[in-house]
Amino acid sequence: MPLWTDFEKDFGLKLKRRKKIRDVYQIYTGNRGPLCYKPYSFPEDEVAFIRRLFVHLEGRGYRYAPKPVEGPDQRSLTFYRGKYWSLTNWVKGRSPDFSRHSELMKGFRTLAKFHLQAEGFPLEGVPENRIRYEEVYRRPDEYRTEILRYRGLGRFIDLCHKSEEYGREPVIAAAIEKERQAGAFGHGDYNYPNLVLDRSRHLHLIDLENASMTVRMTDLAHILYRNYPWNGEGVLRGVEEYDRKRPLSAEDRHLLYMLLLLPYPLFRAMRQFGRKYRRYIDLPSPARLAHFPKMLRKLL
Repeated sequence: MPLWTDFEKDFGLKLKRRKKIRDVYQIYTGNRGPLCYKPYSFPEDEVAFIRRLFVHLEGRGYRYAPKPVEGPDQRSLTFYRGKYWSLTNWVKGRSPDFSRHSELMKGFRTLAKFHLQAEGFPLEGVPENRIRYEEVYRRPDEYRTEILRYRGLGRFIDLCHKSEEYGREPVIAAAIEKERQAGAFGHGDYNYPNLVLDRSRHLHLIDLENASMTVRMTDLAHILYRNYPWNGEGVLRGVEEYDRKRPLSAEDRHLLYMLLLLPYPLFRAMRQFGRKYRRYIDLPSPARLAHFPKMLRKLL
């Protein structure tokens, strides 16, 4: 079992038992708590970037992200069969249930507290592929290109046009530059599968494999659209809950408005299911879709 031989050698730990859970191993090495041994299919510099984010968050006093474990001589990764393996603590608990209002609201507050610390990270040494501040400009065209593959969806194309047009406003360029200067980064896939609710009812982030140097509002837009698709009233409730822990700046609100104009639920269904996408999504009526941007204006 060379993977475990390398593990014991690289981390200076004696394996007692292990259990595979999806793509990771929960492992025990003695009198310490359980650990998480996770493989990454990324290049080494990207895996190192993810670990640096964990260290950065810990250094800022953020308690609810994995803590990296190092071996002798500060060894932090093991390479086995084309993948890099990283070791952190294991967070005990369960996935939150975002169909429960209380747990979804906790999700917004947790994201806000994470974003308070998701800054101050130096760009030096960050892999080019993980610097994505300008990506928000490309999203409208990316969404439009995908949706144009199908007929009868002109009203969603219009939303892409609106988002793209709003992206030309000077306030958007200023907002992106402000995030860049702040050394801001985002989670990249913030929703219940990547969170754990512990026994004290604290939410923990357990995965940063999609993290990048980007505008933090991409995270907020993601959780809003995943849980309130084309529901302006719900979006405003979620923003209000987030705002309790990290008040949104004017720049944040303009970025969020631009991002939320995009028809993400439709785009996501198309990317996941192709021509069968209609089986997995309830498209809004024209009236509801027309109402949504009007509600979003209240963000500004």
